[in-house]
Amino acid sequence: MLPTTPSELAKLMHDLGISKDDFLKAASSGPLAFQQLLSSASSMSHDVLQNQEDNEEISAGLSDMIKQLEEAKARFKAEKDLPPVPFVAQPRMQLLVPFEAKRQRTLAQEEGSYVMTKQTVIGVEAHVSRTPLEKLDRTRMFSVHLIVEDPNGDVCLMELYNYPGTIGASSGLVEALFPVGSILAVREPTMKSAAYGGGPLLRVDCPSNVTWLEPDDEKLRSIRWRTGDRVPHTPGLPRTEEEWKKQGNGHFRKGWYIPAAVSYGRGLARFPASSVLRLNRAMAYLQLRFFGAALMDCETALENKELLGSLKPKALFRAAQALYGMGRWDQAERRFTEMELEHPTEVNACKKWVEKCRYRMKESTEGKYDWVTMYQNVQMGGVLDVADYTGPVRVTKLSSCGGGRGIIASRDIQSGELLMVSKAFVSCPSDDYANPEIFTTINLITNRMDMGYRAVMATKVAERIAGCPDAINSLNQLYAGPGGTPPLSNFEPVQPSKIDLPRLLNFQENLDVERTEAILSFNGFSIHPFGPGGSQSENANASMDSCGLFLLPSLFNHSCSPSAFWYCLGDVMVIRACGDIPVGNEVLISYGAGGASHASRGKNSCLARLLGSCSCSLCARDRQAEDAICNQREEISSKISTCTTASAVRVIITQLEKTFQGYPQADQYDMFTAYMKLSVIYKANGDHIKAIQSVFKCLEFGGLKVLDTSVRGSLPSSNGQTSRTIELAIVERSRIGPSLGQMVDICVGVHNAFGELGDVVRAARWLRGAVWRKS
Repeated sequence: MLPTTPSELAKLMHDLGISKDDFLKAASSGPLAFQQLLSSASSMSHDVLQNQEDNEEISAGLSDMIKQLEEAKARFKAEKDLPPVPFVAQPRMQLLVPFEAKRQRTLAQEEGSYVMTKQTVIGVEAHVSRTPLEKLDRTRMFSVHLIVEDPNGDVCLMELYNYPGTIGASSGLVEALFPVGSILAVREPTMKSAAYGGGPLLRVDCPSNVTWLEPDDEKLRSIRWRTGDRVPHTPGLPRTEEEWKKQGNGHFRKGWYIPAAVSYGRGLARFPASSVLRLNRAMAYLQLRFFGAALMDCETALENKELLGSLKPKALFRAAQALYGMGRWDQAERRFTEMELEHPTEVNACKKWVEKCRYRMKESTEGKYDWVTMYQNVQMGGVLDVADYTGPVRVTKLSSCGGGRGIIASRDIQSGELLMVSKAFVSCPSDDYANPEIFTTINLITNRMDMGYRAVMATKVAERIAGCPDAINSLNQLYAGPGGTPPLSNFEPVQPSKIDLPRLLNFQENLDVERTEAILSFNGFSIHPFGPGGSQSENANASMDSCGLFLLPSLFNHSCSPSAFWYCLGDVMVIRACGDIPVGNEVLISYGAGGASHASRGKNSCLARLLGSCSCSLCARDRQAEDAICNQREEISSKISTCTTASAVRVIITQLEKTFQGYPQADQYDMFTAYMKLSVIYKANGDHIKAIQSVFKCLEFGGLKVLDTSVRGSLPSSNGQTSRTIELAIVERSRIGPSLGQMVDICVGVHNAFGELGDVVRAARWLRGAVWRKS
């Protein structure tokens, strides 16, 4: 298990004999340096631990890391309490020269194999301006890249956080987002002291506080720039419709869809009758999944009486695609069908889309999915195109829960039944970022340090709100913690609608970043690789896995002994019942990883810090067993990983059984680990029969019973026919949900074991069984 808090990281480094300087040097040098550091640490750790003087030196070197959370809190509190003071500008060259040197270093690093290490702080009080720009007096206007100046020529550094399109962006993309010479109006800006010294800086946490202005904007009529109306040595703006199109197309070809949409939009402001620019912007909006804006552009183009005949099929096709993306599959099907009749040359393309519309309607109404194809697409790195589905469940008011809501069964539910399929509101897939990056987050909401892509979730939300302003109403219905405004007892996600976005990145809704970070802290899910070789991590926050925010799934409350389990195929969450659920009963899922120990659930987990103690049946049983029994169990189970013989594991199994007296089999979480270790040892010794039998026991403690446990001879048959796949029965309430990927690994492992034995038929049955089936 990897460390998730500064103290845990400090202890691990202390035990391995890794100094802070060595850690930071390896972090900045790349994965190979990390691997070399860790491989040498194990051999060094024994000598280091023997030397008390070295131990004290390491502890002193790590003390500032442990204190980072408290220091961050103190720094932000001190800044909040400071009285207003006049801004003192720094000399221009004092900022520009080192800034340009840093820019050149960044460009060089992008050409190499450096791993970018980035850290951020969330949970800080962030100012969101709700005052319209027209009602504010001008204090300073800025010509922006990252070094900004006001009309008087005074310069300072601006830090712009959570801005759409900036995560994982290359220097070229950043410069396309912020062309030198652009003019920004920042509503009610905040001056901050730099965290690590240096002059004051302008910090903007809420991207909706920023408004882009054109040089001829009315608000700039009385402004005169002391350094000139144009930044020296910068290209001028495009002058013709064709030049704006060329600039936008250049960005589009590079996959820079936000700058492309901005270029087309700025051109449209000057040439509003241009259907070419409008349809090109619609295409960029489709790539960004801003479907309501794409539909508006297409329908506006179709209303143009002077629309060229060659452009009409593009407008019709893209409008139908936008309707499809908005989930209006019946309307999209009609559009594609009409287009088939009007434009015979597009028949083949339209037929494919008509078929897709029908698939989505069947998925959303009947819950009928092609699971095998979905699984294969995810394994190949594809993005799933499926519909949301809500089965026999509904939202209800539950005063006993922090958010005041929960999910209950709307009818009797059978074990294994599909309850919900949900696409992520936003997701941060780790493979979206071409350059290797390490993200760490100091989260002042959960009082922990996280590693992973949670650091960029707020930016993803900002990007979604920038292009789909009505989505903020769905977001704000989620629980934002005990300090946030309580959500309503019901939940009504807002359906996407047609919307005009004349200038992308000028937000139409105010985004409260502080509330957004709280919502993400209390509702975000880690998305782990699924399938063979990609079992979900035992620690949901310990790796650089993907993460996502799911709307309706966020309303399921937690239990360590849940009645439903969830897993993700890419950015699609699937929730199934893992036991029979009577009508009216609450449906519960586990927020943590399957098989988590009592200590990790009760004391060290993020869940405990967010929601307090858990009142589920498993935690109640652990509390009833008293701390002495639980601590004994922890001590026994900690020895499993070091066992090298089957007899040693069997001794541990016997000891664990005594600590689990009175527990349902599926709640004896450490027994699963013990039998898995036993299977590994038998396999290493070449005893495939005993390895397979140990796996059968392992599956039972995961909540699944293998109905055919034969490992030799002919297969049992029913009515003269042999089943082509394994048959599994759910035992009590299965806890396999968060570890479903590991179950797939187990099935594949049994397949390989039977293959080693030359039993092709049984091997084939277990390989087919790797695909999860409703029992």
